[in-house]
Amino acid sequence: MHTSVGSADSHLIGYRADVDGLRAIAVVSVIAFHLSRSWLPGGYLGVDIFFVLSGYLITLILWREALKEQFSIIRFYERRVRRIMPALLLLLLFTTLAAIALLLPADLIGYAKSMLASLGFVANIYFWRDTDYFSRAAEAKPLLHVWSLGVEEQFYIIFPLLIAAFARFWLRATFPAIALLTLVSLASNCLALKVGGGSPAFFLLPTRAWELGAGALVALLPPSLTLRGIAAGLVGSIGALAIVVGIVSSAQSYAFIPVALPVVAGTALVIAAGQGKQSPVSWVLAAGPITFVGLISYSLYLWHWPFIVFSQYYLVRDLNLGEMVVAVAGMMICAILSWRYVERPFRSRTIAARAVFLSAAAGATTLAVAASVLIWSNGLPGRMSGEAAAVNAAVGTNYRCPISNFLRMGQSRACVLNLPSRNPADARIVLLGNSHAQMYAPVWESIFAEEGLPGLLVPANGCLPTVSVNISQECIDVAAGNLAELGKLANTGTVILGLTWEHAADALVDANGKVIDSSDNQALVGGLDDLIDRLQGFGKKVVLVGPIAYPGWDLPSEMSRDLAFGRPLDKPAYLPADEFQRQYGAIIQHFESRHDIAFARPDTALCDASRCNYVLDGRSVFADASHIAQAELFRFRSIFSDALATQR
Repeated sequence: MHTSVGSADSHLIGYRADVDGLRAIAVVSVIAFHLSRSWLPGGYLGVDIFFVLSGYLITLILWREALKEQFSIIRFYERRVRRIMPALLLLLLFTTLAAIALLLPADLIGYAKSMLASLGFVANIYFWRDTDYFSRAAEAKPLLHVWSLGVEEQFYIIFPLLIAAFARFWLRATFPAIALLTLVSLASNCLALKVGGGSPAFFLLPTRAWELGAGALVALLPPSLTLRGIAAGLVGSIGALAIVVGIVSSAQSYAFIPVALPVVAGTALVIAAGQGKQSPVSWVLAAGPITFVGLISYSLYLWHWPFIVFSQYYLVRDLNLGEMVVAVAGMMICAILSWRYVERPFRSRTIAARAVFLSAAAGATTLAVAASVLIWSNGLPGRMSGEAAAVNAAVGTNYRCPISNFLRMGQSRACVLNLPSRNPADARIVLLGNSHAQMYAPVWESIFAEEGLPGLLVPANGCLPTVSVNISQECIDVAAGNLAELGKLANTGTVILGLTWEHAADALVDANGKVIDSSDNQALVGGLDDLIDRLQGFGKKVVLVGPIAYPGWDLPSEMSRDLAFGRPLDKPAYLPADEFQRQYGAIIQHFESRHDIAFARPDTALCDASRCNYVLDGRSVFADASHIAQAELFRFRSIFSDALATQR
């Protein structure tokens, strides 16, 4: 997988079967995770193994070429094109045909946009803004896995020139310089996690480069440090243990330390231990069946995810065990054929470089034109029933702050909402909370503009805004930091709070990080009362956005597919009103009785006497399992405007 060196380049550095063994471990881990997250909860970290391998192998080649003054950027990119493009273009051709046959209009448009991003090797940036890698919505995106190619190719824009320059002018400074850059990237990852930037930390090069850097540092180790004998065995075993612990662990984070750190460190240790050919771990990894999977790992990685996505998309459910076996067989067959008849011929020198470049350019151009046509045609809506297309139109349309609207605020970040000066100090009103506050941002911004109020969104995605109770100790730190910054905004007179109201019984912790019982919602109510009191202590008026009923399943995607493929609608499109009252009646009564705040009731726009609707006027109110679609925000405007008016 990825841009790691293959057998065609082995004459440059010598073939290492154990490296192909590591590739096999990586790709099998990723496939197992994508088939069933319960099998290998950390299996997605196989991508991090690939990153380390790529950094190691590419650096080894570049460094040896540079020292011999044989480095050529044109030759480097020729190898990259030979390695990546033929298999990728073949995959994109087949996924495009499958997408046209299966995907509903909104999903087909999303697919076409992701294909353009993939062809430009910026898929990681596209998916950073488009989706959460671990969400259910991500499971309907056939090219999501190509984000990792974007990271690597962006890395290779600068890194080869950097290595060549150091080899020529600052030879002795190479290792410490690469080590420093690696540490800077690791620190940026930690910082992103600290300020609630888990998504950019996952997808973007600056916060991922440390993993490729770890491999590069192993490649730059002097021959005198090659491990042999007992030392090689010990280091290799420690590295293998770290990899195993990482991929079987269900840990989502280690405070602000990247969850990939053990796997990255372990991979680097296994590679280093195997350089002297005396590590037992490397001998195991070099076994024939394992290395064969490693040899086809790039094609296997490319094909595995579309097989899973298209199968689940059509079935509108997860695969059962028998279907998984069929899917694995299919992806293996396609991977072997791709490796044998596409990868190997193009990587050999029997096909001239000019022919490789021309065919790659022609294929990419053809696919780019096809993607543009799919976008221009609004996803070919004539293929599906109008009812299915109307529901599907809401997929993934909840608001996300545009990159251009983000700005720094203390140790965190904020998003401009009618704030021409882009200075947080000028904000007279602030929307504070997680994605369930952010989803309402467009309608609030329109109200701010009408009222002439410069505003600001202060997001705490994945966390609650409360400081005495929250999802985790880290979230409490984020919330406390946001609250402190709000206290400094002298011109801000009103704070609007939005949050997720439904939580599992053991989902919340107190200020000391101790799990508390939240089954009756009293802990959350107490946390909000505390936050309101603190904000009022700063002299701020408070508007609290109340709870809504939401599906809890990806309604626009799943319902539209059920309609399109003639499957029974076996999930409710509403919540009975008495059930909503049972869940939230006491909360609503409590905050309505607090006459020192404005309590906005968005539920009144969705609920009647008998039910709280998820679908209105033939359209999905929701963009996914819980977030409101932007096109439906008009339903809440008068409710929010009236609530704000009471605090003016």
